[in-house]
Amino acid sequence: MSDLRFPDALLDRIRDAVPISEVVSQYVSWDNGKSQPGRGDLWACCPFHAERDPSFHVLDQEGIYKCFVCSDSAGDVFDFLVQISGISFVEAVKVVAGMAGIDTDQPNAQQTAGAPRPALPPAKASQRPAKEPKGPKRKREGQWTIFKAYDYEIDGVVQYQNVRIQFKMPDGSWELDPDSGKPDKDFRQRRPSGLPDGSWVWGLKAGTFMRRRAGEDWRKLDETVLAEWGSGERLTLKDDVPHGIYRRTEVELAIEQGRTILFLEGEKAVDASWALGQPATCNSGGGENFDESIIAIFRGARVVASPDNDPQRRDNDGELVFHPDGRPSFKGKDHAEQFCAMARKKAAFVGLLELPGLPLKGDIFEWIAAGGTIEQLQALIDHCPPWRPRPPQSKFGAIGLDQLHQPHLKHEFLIDGFLDRRGVAMMPGASGSAKTFLTLEMGMCIALNRDFWGMQVKPGLVLYQAGEGKEGVTKRIDGWLLDRDVPPSAEVPFKVLPRKVNLFVDDKDTDDLIEEGKAWSEYYEQPVRLMIIDTFNKAITGANENAGQDMGRVLSRLERISEALDCAVLVPMHKSKQGDMRGHTSLMGDASNVLNVTKLEIRDGNGRQIRTVSLDKNKDGEGGHPMRFVLRQIVLGEEENGKPRTTCVVDRPNGDDEALVAEGKLSLNQTLFLQTLRDSIDIEGEDAPLGVTGVPRGKRVVQYKAFAARLWNKWPFTAPEHEVEKRKKEFSTQVGAAGKRLVAHGYVERHNDTGLIWWTGKSDRPPRQPKPVEKPGAGISPAVMKELKEEDVPF
Repeated sequence: MSDLRFPDALLDRIRDAVPISEVVSQYVSWDNGKSQPGRGDLWACCPFHAERDPSFHVLDQEGIYKCFVCSDSAGDVFDFLVQISGISFVEAVKVVAGMAGIDTDQPNAQQTAGAPRPALPPAKASQRPAKEPKGPKRKREGQWTIFKAYDYEIDGVVQYQNVRIQFKMPDGSWELDPDSGKPDKDFRQRRPSGLPDGSWVWGLKAGTFMRRRAGEDWRKLDETVLAEWGSGERLTLKDDVPHGIYRRTEVELAIEQGRTILFLEGEKAVDASWALGQPATCNSGGGENFDESIIAIFRGARVVASPDNDPQRRDNDGELVFHPDGRPSFKGKDHAEQFCAMARKKAAFVGLLELPGLPLKGDIFEWIAAGGTIEQLQALIDHCPPWRPRPPQSKFGAIGLDQLHQPHLKHEFLIDGFLDRRGVAMMPGASGSAKTFLTLEMGMCIALNRDFWGMQVKPGLVLYQAGEGKEGVTKRIDGWLLDRDVPPSAEVPFKVLPRKVNLFVDDKDTDDLIEEGKAWSEYYEQPVRLMIIDTFNKAITGANENAGQDMGRVLSRLERISEALDCAVLVPMHKSKQGDMRGHTSLMGDASNVLNVTKLEIRDGNGRQIRTVSLDKNKDGEGGHPMRFVLRQIVLGEEENGKPRTTCVVDRPNGDDEALVAEGKLSLNQTLFLQTLRDSIDIEGEDAPLGVTGVPRGKRVVQYKAFAARLWNKWPFTAPEHEVEKRKKEFSTQVGAAGKRLVAHGYVERHNDTGLIWWTGKSDRPPRQPKPVEKPGAGISPAVMKELKEEDVPF
């Protein structure tokens, strides 16, 4: 089977020709209650996992399917066939094309009208979900007997009971489950009828119930049976009773006390855990009766789910059941992971603990019976790691930093004062201006929560869409990690997406980028902070960059990515030959930020060419001054020919700032700092106290707090007056930087223990270099000088 690649236009033509519901309907039965066939909005029980309530959604207009329980079950019609039947992508395309009458070998040929549609491939046996049985799995021989009833209450009032049913044999023994050898059991729920006779209603759903005579319990109405009785009573209940958690009042108290709660599978196990001294709970009715109302109880709590040691599930045909990604399905563990996935949104800590040494179908009850102690259990809970979902199945071939070399609407800044936290930022730069190196520097600082050139960042997940290939990016990342002492094996929330995208032709790649970002955000439990599209020109193939309509379409998709992921989208792009930002004026007009990268014709103290990046446009504020940077070479190793393998990292120019301060050429902030300090000393100053080591005797000093208050009133803030916290942050950052420079070069000294600060007396005026005085006769030829000396001059 050859590995074919089909043109996008052909794939779109095939998708449009065959509604996805037509394919999916061969494998599921639509739910008539939730589905709206006229709108192409259809629901069914998921074909990839067992369930009773439909969570599998198909939309014909969008051509997609998604299960809201299986996070990895989503895609288009081709993805569905690959997942359900195990065939390859190429085979899936050919199957759907055959249904459409399209010949994939001659894609331009006319569709064959009226041609018989090929049969769809069967679902894989390992993928078929277990069907929940409606009644007992087999006919029991023993008599139906209530073994124990467990109260489910709220504030001490019993809402219902979960009743354990066992089956008593004629000799008085319990009928055994042939698989486990334990007494066979079943569970039913009943609720108080509210009548004075203390009767129970079997079932938690609303409806009409019946009984033969007063004092008996109520069961679901069956008109045929009621007629056979000849007489009887009816009871109508209008409301359902929702399933809850066992020992709720005690659990809520334990949560208030800060204790960890074990989430188990049955009341017997819960009672055993409490008897040992460990708070625990469970829910009745299994995973299908577990919802957000139960999860809300665990808000802010520490909770650890501990599943039974169940065997792998089988469907009604006896086939083993697997998850879509090939993992075996275990009823208890699947329920525990479902709980963890939901509780993770509310609880302070969620873990999953599989108790060691459990027998088959065993739980904490057997673990305790085998000698488990509260000390051992507490140690296991304390060392239980936080639960995390499995990594999403990337549609872009996402590669972590530790995997790069494996084959296979409040205005906020993301970088303080430099890059907005959300919106689209364009970064124009000429070829060789180092815009990609600069982009990598910004992204890594955000992912690792490191200041970017002294400016604070908001840390989070960074996605780098490498449209020009991962090879060059890999080399640059290697250099950055080596230079900044970050181990290559470190798990950094920075993902390289090497698949190319086209944000002009249609919405597919835009949708995929949004879905990708959400999936990785959930995986890392961090917000997406920055999406980099490198480069703009690679991502708009087929578009006219000077056409407003084309650029408007691309910008709207970039903005949609920013809005959907609540992040900044940074787009490096090329400049024109004249050095201007290329493309339609809307690129500048509609962007939140424009970061202009320029290569200067000057070099730093080490001879490296100086470049600048300036915030030329800030949609919600003022622009910024150009900031200088250079590229510093890093040696990674040797090439096969023995030559050094090198790359570069961004660095600040050598001598660019320090040398100026040393020469007395102070910046505006440094000059204001020093002038205000001298004024403060004149007005609030005092003689240096005696006996304080480090403070020169006789020196006039001032308390730093008094000086800082005076400086605050003079400081040229960029933040508005009403944004006090922003001003405090700006003052601390800029004054701190100016002060450090002045102390380092001997203009200012400070005594931290006493809080005193003083001017050393060093002048802030650059020293004047005396002009050389020409010697008498300079510039006169020797012959003329000789003649002059011989003259008798009268003065």
